[in-house]
Order: sequence, then structure tokens, then C-alpha cells
Amino acid sequence: MAGDWSDLTKRVARGLKEVKKTTGSELVAESMPVALAGRVPAGPVIQHRRRRTEDTHRFVLILPFGEGEVRVELAPQDYAALTREMVRFWNEQGEAASRPPAPLKEDEA
Repeated sequence: MAGDWSDLTKRVARGLKEVKKTTGSELVAESMPVALAGRVPAGPVIQHRRRRTEDTHRFVLILPFGEGEVRVELAPQDYAALTREMVRFWNEQGEAASRPPAPLKEDEA
């Protein structure tokens, strides 16, 4: 019978399928889970996503912020620049950059 709930459900499902084809982005790859700021369970911190509509690639940094997270979308050239800066930092700081931060000592008066 035309116009019943099963017909409506099928039309909605087809519509959602078409929307997914033309909008949003699809996940290409993501990093291994990392516990940032002591978060457990750990989650991925970088996602490589592709936008179908524009046929472009983006990198998304997922950073903890309070109870939630902040997602920063970077173009490939910005991601490459960030990676170069991170490598430069680790090369300059050496092994000290890998140690956890030590609490500041209070001055004894």
C-alpha cells in the first residue's frame, strides 16, 4: 500500500544515503590511541579525512579540553608545517622533551 510507514522508511533511508554521498567527510585513517592530559580511555589524536564534495584531504587534530575535546582541521600543507615544527622541537630538546614535567620546587625562606 503506497504511503504506509514502510514506504516512508525506505524513502528516508534512500535520502540519507544520498546525503552521505554528497556531504561531510569520510575517515581515511586515524592515529593509534594516545592518552593526552591523562585521559583514560585513550583515543586517536589525528584523523585523516577526505571531503567528497570538494575532493580534498584534511587532517583533524583531536585535543582534550575540559570534559570535551577540540577538533582542529588542518589543510595538508598546514599539517606538514606542524609536523616539521614538532620534529624541530624534539631535535632541539632531545631526551628532555620525552620526560614528564616535574613539579616546581617551592623556595624555602
